[in-house]
Amino acid sequence: MDISKPYSFAAFVITKDRPEILISTICKLLEQTLVPDYILIVDNSKSAETKSKFQQMADDRIGYHAVGYNSGPAGGAYWGLKLLFETGFDWVLWVDDDDPPKFNNLFEDLFQIVIRNDNQFLGMVGAVGERFNRKKAMIIRLKDDQLKGYLDVDTISGNMFPLVSKRVWERGILPTADFFFGFEDLGFCLAAKRAGFHILTSGNLHLNHRKVTGRLNFKKKTYNERSHEALWREYYSIRSLIFIMLYQEKKLVGSCFVIVRNIVKSLFVFKFGFRYGIKTFIMIWKGLLDGILGRLGMRVLPVNKTIV
Repeated sequence: MDISKPYSFAAFVITKDRPEILISTICKLLEQTLVPDYILIVDNSKSAETKSKFQQMADDRIGYHAVGYNSGPAGGAYWGLKLLFETGFDWVLWVDDDDPPKFNNLFEDLFQIVIRNDNQFLGMVGAVGERFNRKKAMIIRLKDDQLKGYLDVDTISGNMFPLVSKRVWERGILPTADFFFGFEDLGFCLAAKRAGFHILTSGNLHLNHRKVTGRLNFKKKTYNERSHEALWREYYSIRSLIFIMLYQEKKLVGSCFVIVRNIVKSLFVFKFGFRYGIKTFIMIWKGLLDGILGRLGMRVLPVNKTIV
């Protein structure tokens, strides 16, 4: 079934200093049963290595944009969506370089959601979605037995292939580039919801992702201890969430929940040792203060994720 004809469809891949992983992921995108008309590499690196690898591919279906600095996932998503919608594409897919599709017909399945539900209020679809409790500022994971039919959700889960309609961009909605990292996808999705757009996923597609990742009957822990190298993520996640609740959602009660939860967490983490506790305490309080004061941008140096 040729479902690409009613819509022009592009994808962007955010990357930084991982050219081999990037090329592997792009190859998997080109192996999909429904291939994007165009794939844009959004490069957050200052080096020329990724550009060199891209030029070796010599494929007209693949383009390259150098941001010129490390803009993080938030900045990369901002530029990817902006440039491709300005080019004229109807739908744009958001991809991270280290998260290729788990199924070779994923893009076709996403467009089946679009075709069967498309109207002026459909803003986004994705492989996995979640609800968001604005009073408590908490992401609500759907139960396994709720994954049936088409589901109207509040956010597409991280790295779960948000497919965004041009209608969203036409309303002036793009990711907040200054988030740099942490809940940039949540902030973008909630902005679309505030504008009246629907965000859909398929219960069957969602369930299949849980099966393949072993997350059926999954029970979330109260707190997941991070490695010392990953504590910078704590800062950005807290900062972004408090900023979303205070300045974008404008939910004072939800903001208070974020603050109280993280104050408690800043004490609880000493359970994992004094050194870990001190480092985490500092990150949590810095994230809270910067979020409350609206100080965004890259304020804590990230540590690259090691991929074997």
